[in-house]
Amino acid sequence: MKKTSTRVISSLLLGSLLLPSCATMLSGSRQSVRLVGAPSGSTYYINDKPVEAKPVAGQSNTVSIRVPRKRSSEVKVKHDGYKEYSQVLYPDKTTGLTYLNYVPLIYGTAKGLSFSTNSNGDTEYTGQTGLLLMVGGLFGLLTDYATGANSRLDKKELQATMPQMPKAVAGSQSVQCTLMNVRIKGGDKMGNLFVQGEPQEILYFGKSLDTDAEHLKSSVNGSLKDIGYTVPDAETKSIFSAGLNSRYTLQGEMRDVKYNVHASSPYKSAHFETRCTVEVTWKLLNQNRQTVVEQKTAGSSIKFEQGGSAAFEDAFENSFYTFFANPQVTEALTKPAGGKGDSDAVQAPISMRRGTPMAADKGLSTAARCVVIVETKDGHGSGCVISPDGYIVTNAHVVEDQEEVKIQLADGMSSKAKVVRLNPEMDLALLKIDAEGLTAFQLPTTSLSEIGADVFAIGTPADKELGQTVTKGIISGRRKVDGRSFLQTDVSINGGNSGGALVARTGQLLGIVNAKLVGRGIEGIGFAIPAEQVTEALHLKFIN
Repeated sequence: MKKTSTRVISSLLLGSLLLPSCATMLSGSRQSVRLVGAPSGSTYYINDKPVEAKPVAGQSNTVSIRVPRKRSSEVKVKHDGYKEYSQVLYPDKTTGLTYLNYVPLIYGTAKGLSFSTNSNGDTEYTGQTGLLLMVGGLFGLLTDYATGANSRLDKKELQATMPQMPKAVAGSQSVQCTLMNVRIKGGDKMGNLFVQGEPQEILYFGKSLDTDAEHLKSSVNGSLKDIGYTVPDAETKSIFSAGLNSRYTLQGEMRDVKYNVHASSPYKSAHFETRCTVEVTWKLLNQNRQTVVEQKTAGSSIKFEQGGSAAFEDAFENSFYTFFANPQVTEALTKPAGGKGDSDAVQAPISMRRGTPMAADKGLSTAARCVVIVETKDGHGSGCVISPDGYIVTNAHVVEDQEEVKIQLADGMSSKAKVVRLNPEMDLALLKIDAEGLTAFQLPTTSLSEIGADVFAIGTPADKELGQTVTKGIISGRRKVDGRSFLQTDVSINGGNSGGALVARTGQLLGIVNAKLVGRGIEGIGFAIPAEQVTEALHLKFIN
């Protein structure tokens, strides 16, 4: 028996060395994963440690890396000038090789208890081979588990989405996102919930959306600053530049959003993956409201969570980066945007009939009929009719990014008006309604204002019911800031007066009201754009 026991022990030790696990021996503890689409020369990381990437023969921009099978691993790809890519791989499947270990385990168990009788009638143990196979199979299972070789990662190939990060060119013009519309119809299909690859539930948009998304607009302006562009800050504007003062404006409209959620199992312990794709139509506009570049771009993202907004925001950002990487955008932003002295963007004059001079004895009452209410989506302002054929001047900050507004004339009639010209630096906008025979101001060609002279503001302060309100004051001074002239007045000005008229007692138009100082202890400090500057600022041509 002693000899037999020694033989058994020796066989077990030998078996543990000669019968390693099938999975460990054939596939190893790491799995090859392909990454497609990363720029050449990228650096690859697994759990923040750099790893070697081998090019895949015959496939451009495709490399292979070895990823541990035993635990979840975060794969990152970095490249200067590109957005970082990151994805987590999970060992949520079992490789078939590990089941080969059950063959010797089951067979060895059946044969491991074999005995026979020799010629002397003694019983001998003859199951050494079976016991060897049983131990080898068990050892193989334990080895596979310890090395992770029995696991298979949930993905064999990754699409490394890495949009190129745009950079501002030295001397680029200022730019600002002013509109980010999201228009989605409630009840439309958004995507699916997949459980183990099978669609389990259709996801729908809960309600219709047609809104200017402020948080997306802020996100774009933040990204523009990060890239290196100058983005005007509304909170730090001077009172003398109440309108938009960026050379270019950016607008976006999103109508298509796809949102698929993938779950590795139907249980609470499942790993989730949310994939989002958005399509945005971007427009880059100059100061004259002309579209310089228009492009629809798609952005996609994968986040390892159940739903949430992270995938959407990342996909939206990728769409924005794709648009700003367009060479046409870069080229446009290195050129002037239609300002004074730009020979490449000289505006053709707009011809219109000149208004008639005011009768001195009815100057103020006539002037009041020349002032209109300008209704916008966010409130209202005032405007001044400057031509009998329907041209109206107001402030750029009154109409902001709208292409069409509503006009209410002094006689109560209403009409839609198109914004036909804009000069944000001067805070002036030109509107046009389909009308003839209007009572109109005659724009002066020289300054008619005298410091200390009586002036009257006509407009719609506070409420639309107060249209054509007349208040009295004096010209307090002339101010010049950054090359621009302003009339200072103590006349009463309130919200809604913007774009209205500052007139003399004779009814002659002296200025376009555009700002006032407000705050504790501040009274009677308002400003107007001199009327004699309107013709040149908006490139107008009057026909007698």
